[in-house]
Amino acid sequence: MNLGIESETVEFKKTTGEIEKAMDNIASMLNKHGHGTLYFGVSPNGEVTGQQISASSLDDVAKKIKEAIKPMIFPEIKKETLEGKEVIRVDFSGREIPYSSFGRYYKRVFDRTEEMTPDELKRMMAETDKSSYWENNLTDFGLESVDTDALKDFYDRAVSCGRLEEMAKFDAEDLLAGLGLYEDGKLTNAGFYLFANKKPATLKLAVYVTDERINFSDIGRIEDNIFNLIRKGFSYIKEHINWRVEAGNGTSRIEVPEIPIEAIREIVVNSFAHADYRGISENEIDITPTRVEIYNPGRFPEGLSPEMFARQRIRSMPRNKVILNTLYKSKDVEIFGSGFRKVYALCDKYNVKVEASSEGDGFSFAFYRDTRKDHVPVNVTVNVSDHSSGTKVSTEAKVYMLLKEDPTQTRESLAKRTGRTVRTIQRALDRLSGDGKIRRIGSSKTGYWEIL
Repeated sequence: MNLGIESETVEFKKTTGEIEKAMDNIASMLNKHGHGTLYFGVSPNGEVTGQQISASSLDDVAKKIKEAIKPMIFPEIKKETLEGKEVIRVDFSGREIPYSSFGRYYKRVFDRTEEMTPDELKRMMAETDKSSYWENNLTDFGLESVDTDALKDFYDRAVSCGRLEEMAKFDAEDLLAGLGLYEDGKLTNAGFYLFANKKPATLKLAVYVTDERINFSDIGRIEDNIFNLIRKGFSYIKEHINWRVEAGNGTSRIEVPEIPIEAIREIVVNSFAHADYRGISENEIDITPTRVEIYNPGRFPEGLSPEMFARQRIRSMPRNKVILNTLYKSKDVEIFGSGFRKVYALCDKYNVKVEASSEGDGFSFAFYRDTRKDHVPVNVTVNVSDHSSGTKVSTEAKVYMLLKEDPTQTRESLAKRTGRTVRTIQRALDRLSGDGKIRRIGSSKTGYWEIL
């Protein structure tokens, strides 16, 4: 029996011994047509030769596809008997172009599979609607599954920075629907991961005693939504890096981090905004004596690197456009594609070495630490001392440092992050303003604080 010839949507493999190459064929057909059929047990000329199929053969093919093809697809894999000979037939489809095989991208040229050049990949990404279909799929969860505190915090920040119009009265349903995160009484996948109280995402944290990462002094695993995990991960790094003391204005002192705080924030946000949540996904932060490493469970486009985005100003290629757009509203991210430029510029300015590398299904971004000994202890509480009175005015210092990180923060968000009352925060703001350290620009609702 002969099945004909191979084409742009049909591929033959004589046995599953060619399964690695078959993954490249699947990716190429997905990228060209969004679907295809693959046979094991058929010669390239279409002749059905058959092959021995064990009880685990179909499962082995399924596992290899899950391992190799990203974004994840869900193929139909079945055993067929053609004129007494057993073959494996794989039918597959997908709309989330581009697809990769073991991190590499392929194109289909009639019956051949060829690797894309970096320029071809860039063009495909630029021409493709990069808004993830996965993000817009509805879950089984409604408003009862929303973390209202996180959503309200997001709303306050977004309104404060002027990227979201203030509502006459805060309404979770209207807000989520307006952001494209809620439809027909259900959260979308993007809304679920961003704001659900079901702990949809995971962040692993560790501080290691040595660079070998055998023994650790602190370790943890947090399950929460993206919005909360960004803040928890950022705070964890701040608490475990070193700070050095420098003289401030007058008799005050300022503690300066060994790594630019804004650069850390950008990479932490990036790791959640661009993660691949369609499979088993765990973000990770590892701190060793010489490095702070942030792992993002989402492959970086083959042939590209964070430095290329920073130095060559390549267009942004967001994996999760809806999630990214929501984080833009709260000013967690700036203009799409500018994050790496900001990180590299800051690290160049302060002579901090950085390094990015692919790791399995994701990639890591590492900041090299300052190993000098003239630092204050880790887990430092940032404060300013008034030597003339001997009194520590830590609330003002905390507010000042938080505003340096994000000048759009409101009194309410500052109160929440410092554990103080809104009235106490207002007094601190008044004192900082009176001392000439900050100045309000714009209205109380849509303005921001300028650091002087």
